[in-house]
Amino acid sequence: MKHVVGLFAWILICTSPVVAQSTFRITGKVQDEKGKPLPFASVFLNQTTIGDRTTEQGDFSIQQVPSGKYELIVSYLGYEPLLIPLTVDKDISGVTATLKPKAGQLKEVVVKRNAERDRWMKVFRETFLGKSNNARQCTILNDEIIDLQYNMVSNRLSAASDDFIIIENKALGYKIRFLLINFDINFRTGYSIYYGNPLFEPMRPKNKRQEKKWLAAREKAWNGSSTQFFNSLVHHRLQEDGFEVRKLVRKERSKDFEPPAGNDSAKVLKPGLFSRHVSYLYTAILPYDSIYRKTDSGYVLHFHDYLHVTYTKEKEGRDYLGEGSKAKPGDQLSVMSILEPEVPLDMNGILESPVNVLYEQYWGWEKMAEMLPLNYKR
Repeated sequence: MKHVVGLFAWILICTSPVVAQSTFRITGKVQDEKGKPLPFASVFLNQTTIGDRTTEQGDFSIQQVPSGKYELIVSYLGYEPLLIPLTVDKDISGVTATLKPKAGQLKEVVVKRNAERDRWMKVFRETFLGKSNNARQCTILNDEIIDLQYNMVSNRLSAASDDFIIIENKALGYKIRFLLINFDINFRTGYSIYYGNPLFEPMRPKNKRQEKKWLAAREKAWNGSSTQFFNSLVHHRLQEDGFEVRKLVRKERSKDFEPPAGNDSAKVLKPGLFSRHVSYLYTAILPYDSIYRKTDSGYVLHFHDYLHVTYTKEKEGRDYLGEGSKAKPGDQLSVMSILEPEVPLDMNGILESPVNVLYEQYWGWEKMAEMLPLNYKR
């Protein structure tokens, strides 16, 4: 079984509209610390298709905003981006975003096209976009703005950018402007972490055939995704939507190793060749209250050990199994853990702090090329 580990996260607090509802307007202005307007600044709601650019006077107006919790992202070249949490249940006016200049002066980007940079850029693309069929249809249009740094001592690769990374996803029909906040690969542990703020812009299809193809590809990307899982979780539709959730316990091999208590209802999963752990998968389907609980403002994930999630309505893709693999595609299997005792979700199942959720296997393999805006409508 392929074992993929990764952390793919957006910093966001947002809700996706799942039923018809009223929409509202957000208006305000963007300025520097001296009160000078910043024209043509980007102002958008994180991981959506909703945004605007400021006028020459620094004003913006974002229309057709469904009710919910959001993070308003304000960005201007040479300035630190600003994140403003908003709860939208009426028109919001008078938002003032004051940006601070980045430390140091903007340096001229000098890109040396050589074998070493090309090698690390390939690693960046595969980690950021993925290795799927969708990823092969994605293009980074301005990779020259990406600053790649490899630390030989720590065996880590990091990446940074002073401006939006522009991605054209011809598989799903989106152009994405991605404000990269953090990117780090630790080759010693095999873990990668990256997050940022994306704005999705639907591409214009050439014809009805392409439009139909994009709609089908978006539906496929939604089905079985972690986003669908959390939506199904809070609406009590896990099994109806094809998800089975079981408890997974990992124990480190040691001289005083003991199997988990009550493991007569669990089976031992075959460990990797060099694994230092033994994993026990419990056979019972977990009840909802073992995964999350309701709060006054929404929900929180709260579970111990790991969640083993099986999606039964779609098989693994050949691109996941690997080129030349003779393995028979099975159900999509993912493993999830949380880094905090509780992780908040909103009323539609959108994570408020995605960096505190770690995915392995199928969800760990899915990357930017499979991502949809949170206001995606089926």
